[in-house]
Amino acid sequence: MKTQFFLLSLFLFSILLCEVIEAQDTNAVLDIRGKILRAGVKYYVVPLLQDQGGGLDLASTGRQSCPQSVVQDDVYWWGNTIQFYPVNSQKGVIREWIDLNIEFPDAYTGCPESKVWTISGDPSSYDITHYITDGGRKGNPGQQTLSNWFKIVKTTNAYKFMFCPSVCDDCSYVCQDVGISKKRGQRRLVLSNTPLEINFRKA
Repeated sequence: MKTQFFLLSLFLFSILLCEVIEAQDTNAVLDIRGKILRAGVKYYVVPLLQDQGGGLDLASTGRQSCPQSVVQDDVYWWGNTIQFYPVNSQKGVIREWIDLNIEFPDAYTGCPESKVWTISGDPSSYDITHYITDGGRKGNPGQQTLSNWFKIVKTTNAYKFMFCPSVCDDCSYVCQDVGISKKRGQRRLVLSNTPLEINFRKA
């Protein structure tokens, strides 16, 4: 009985110790309740202020139905859930400045493309508008997947997404925040010098 009690106490102590260590991880991304974001867990992306629009989702743009663009709802609503997959698949904690794949796991579009985020156009070109769309690939970091990697970066009051991949040392690419472009009544996510400030809510 004493042995079982000792093992149980040791197990509970190890869990508490892990939580204390994680709480001291200053680079970990936190949700609106102060909990650490984790890989593969579903979250809603919500803007810092309610008058900045709602959550994120996929939508067709103009005459083109596929691939679909990542858009922000006009009104304050949670949108669709997303999941994060860090470049090191063995790391379960989502940290700032770490390369991530981002996916809409529950979105249905009727399109053949994956629901993983990517940027449109040549990532090395500064002369075009880079919209955020679906159709990316998870994993396999390198030149062929350069457009699919994003980062979460702390702002003064919240967080922002950034496209500035570190998965290819020899690649040339645009390094910009993810902001909003208002076009044809839609709020499309786009690489921009003005970031959309966001927080995260666990689904």
